[in-house]
Amino acid sequence: MKNIAMFKSTYLFSAAVALLFQPILADDGQQLFTLYCSACHGVDGKGATGGAFPPLAGSEWLTGNPKRSIAIVLHGLNGPISVSGKTYNLEMQSHGAVLNDGQIKDILTYVHSAWGNQGGKIPGNLVGTVRAEFAGRSQPWTAPELLQLYPLDVKETALKNLTSRVYKGEWGDLPDFSKITAENVEEEPSGLIKLGVTNLEKSYGITWEGNFITPEDGAFEFFLDADDGARIVLNGSTLCEVAGIGPMGNRVSKASITLKKGPVPIRVEYFQAAGEKGLKVGWRKTDAKQFEWLTEDTGIAAAAFPEILLAPGEGKAIVYRNFIGGTTPRAIAFGFPGGVNLAYSADHLAPELVWLGDFINAGRHWTDRGQGDQEPASALVKKLTTTRFLPEAARFKGYQLDPNGNPTFHIAIGDQLLSDSWKPGESDTLVRTLSLNTGPSIEIPLGDSAVTGAEKITVSPGNPATLVYKLK
Repeated sequence: MKNIAMFKSTYLFSAAVALLFQPILADDGQQLFTLYCSACHGVDGKGATGGAFPPLAGSEWLTGNPKRSIAIVLHGLNGPISVSGKTYNLEMQSHGAVLNDGQIKDILTYVHSAWGNQGGKIPGNLVGTVRAEFAGRSQPWTAPELLQLYPLDVKETALKNLTSRVYKGEWGDLPDFSKITAENVEEEPSGLIKLGVTNLEKSYGITWEGNFITPEDGAFEFFLDADDGARIVLNGSTLCEVAGIGPMGNRVSKASITLKKGPVPIRVEYFQAAGEKGLKVGWRKTDAKQFEWLTEDTGIAAAAFPEILLAPGEGKAIVYRNFIGGTTPRAIAFGFPGGVNLAYSADHLAPELVWLGDFINAGRHWTDRGQGDQEPASALVKKLTTTRFLPEAARFKGYQLDPNGNPTFHIAIGDQLLSDSWKPGESDTLVRTLSLNTGPSIEIPLGDSAVTGAEKITVSPGNPATLVYKLK
């Protein structure tokens, strides 16, 4: 809430400053935009302050009926709005009392056609028409109000043959809908998952069944958020689940899966207990930047911290020693050249996460010492272990780096010293070498055998053991 309040005040302050320094004359829409709008939306239309403010470049809010954007400039906008896959909760000041119809027309004509936007010139006296239409309005718009008047263009989704079923009942978690008789069954030709299929305000459930049309072979990530509970079932198996009763925003479930091109049976389940309601379902190729949405509600909350994406140097690994999601507090992460990555737990004395792709976003922990765990920057994460395999007497003794930044972790087991070395291999692999200085042989469990090719390995003094971890 502190960040939201700060950005709201900044948004209003930036707009107010622009209004104080207005010139008597301006030459064109671009100059007017720079003066009145760029402090928040950026001169490049991508949103100022590292994307903390809504972008205008590529915004879906600038397509379709131009009355929508005119209304926003005239009266402002307050509250959550989803733009280009992210949700912003800010306040935009009204400009209708300061800018005349011609200035608003010139600004929006520029915005609708700049940065690759495909809109055209604002026609005739449309600004004056909208001003007169809402002359009695004194409050800023909300996104739902605008969408009721000027709906966004509906994109074709990846869902086909979609059918919804509505159920009545009171639950604290997702029920077994197969044992309940539906009150209503409807075909959904739009391919869009909509809570509006029922007028009930509480104590109901909805399921949607159809085919997810996979565009190509590959790895895909799915996104689920709900108020209250929801589940995505793909090909008969649960992929994502938000359990119990609770709000949206802090209970997001994401998971990756490899699919073949073509139709895949999908089922989305949802229940609403009381109070607020909401459902977001999205998908993307794991190498894509944005999700495609299957629900009316879209967008991921804008990050409270800027993106600082860490990457290895030329031929040299990079280390990250902050809290990492999916492993223990004393985990250490390494990003290697070639896009292979490792998180090693100094608590469990074992590698716990390996992943392919981007390394990690340091924005949370490198900005005002942000708290909480930071997930790896890629969806292609494989979890190897969750427990400690070595004896309780074993102790972590630190690690060393070779000239290329490749780590060797040291573990003392009584009088023995186990060395655990890692480096990048060929073709999306990591190479692990285990060696022992003295004493009897040690058998070491390896975790996920699908990655390691084995469940355990024996290490003997003078006889190092080498494994290749396949990340793809």
